[in-house]
Amino acid sequence: MTWLLLLLAALPFAAKVVSLVWLANNYVAQSAYKAFQLAAPVLWRRGVDRRRGWAILWPIDKPLPGPSTWAMAVVIAAIAVGSVVAVVPWLASQMGLDPATLRSDIDARFAITPWRAAAVVVFLTAINSALEELHFRAWLDPEMSRRFGRAAGIVTSACAFAGMHTFIFGGMRGVTPAVLALLFAGLFVMAVAWSLLARRPGGIHAAWLSHALADAGLLTWGLFWLGYF
Repeated sequence: MTWLLLLLAALPFAAKVVSLVWLANNYVAQSAYKAFQLAAPVLWRRGVDRRRGWAILWPIDKPLPGPSTWAMAVVIAAIAVGSVVAVVPWLASQMGLDPATLRSDIDARFAITPWRAAAVVVFLTAINSALEELHFRAWLDPEMSRRFGRAAGIVTSACAFAGMHTFIFGGMRGVTPAVLALLFAGLFVMAVAWSLLARRPGGIHAAWLSHALADAGLLTWGLFWLGYF
């Protein structure tokens, strides 16, 4: 079944390429790949793992984590947000990345307005964070780990997570290969942290919380840095 696993994992990337090349420039069209990101683990959990009901959408059989794991989730999110807020403005100035130019490209690609941007933050924080944890940490990482070992599962899922997000900024003005490499590296580190967190008892729930908190902090700060508010 390894071939099926790899095929399902590749589908969101294929859909993202299609959306970048052929679909309209608005957030809904550019996010069409998320349907495949959800379908891959759902089809696997239903067809291969024989799960039913809510269990195909989330590992509800996993117990809730203890206080220390919840605390680790919050700390990971705080470190991620704090690092970006502290480093990105300085790094952008050093690499010639202008927030106004970046915003104009985001507006053109996603047809974003301030209120649409706020709605996107709510969606990404509340729903998309769960979808990505289901895909990368609850499905891809464990399945790859069973076949190729723990390190391969963590690295593969982290590369997939970082690569998918790096796609978003590809081709934008000022976003050089060096900028993309730094973005990939930062996302990779966050993904590894969440994979390690998910390996603790009940850790997948804590990884979702950490991801949601990081998204809320990073995206809210990003809207202000880009000048939406």
